[in-house]
Amino acid sequence: MPKTTSDRADVRDMLVVHNAFRQAYEKAPGLVRDVAPGDTGRAKTVADHLQLIEDFLHLHHKGEDELLWPKLVERAPSELSPTLHLLEEQHVEIDKLMSEISSLLTTWRGDANTADGEKLAHSLGLLGSKLEDHLKLEEEEVLTQVDQYLTAKEWHQLGDHAINGLPKSKLPIVFGMLAELAEPAVVTLMLSSAPLVPRLIMPLLGPRAYAKHAKRVYGTSAR
Repeated sequence: MPKTTSDRADVRDMLVVHNAFRQAYEKAPGLVRDVAPGDTGRAKTVADHLQLIEDFLHLHHKGEDELLWPKLVERAPSELSPTLHLLEEQHVEIDKLMSEISSLLTTWRGDANTADGEKLAHSLGLLGSKLEDHLKLEEEEVLTQVDQYLTAKEWHQLGDHAINGLPKSKLPIVFGMLAELAEPAVVTLMLSSAPLVPRLIMPLLGPRAYAKHAKRVYGTSAR
């Protein structure tokens, strides 16, 4: 557990991650519905983007399951246990829905069929709604207390788990997506546990990679 104020976890980076998920899933149903029937090229572009967001969300939740919830169960007051249990249950429900979406993505990617796309868009909207409830509960009931029970080092291990699980080719895109939503001090925080070279080049490489990705997906270099 943290011994000094400076040793405490700083959760601002996770708030940025949460907002990135919110924005991505808010736009996801519209991205799918806007694909013309049979336009498999555009469907592939959208599907690749949605799969990347889903992979990042899965890694984010897996890190919490393995590195956050167990520490809080052990260290935090028992009054927090019902909320932690509910968050874990929500992870299971969200993961099940994400698995269904992955199957729908595979089908729709190959045919860009309107009926398949509507099923996918509906499921993405449902996921966005469930995710919003989950993130709000986590932010209001847990993240406000995390700095009392986790050290900065432990907290960075949680973020590193998600980032290190992504393909290296996708890291600049994901970092750029997060950096677009973060204050400069939070960008520095996100990079504070990274090796020297990524710390130096990612602030330049990430925004460029994400701008290119966003233009391809959204039609604009900004979200």
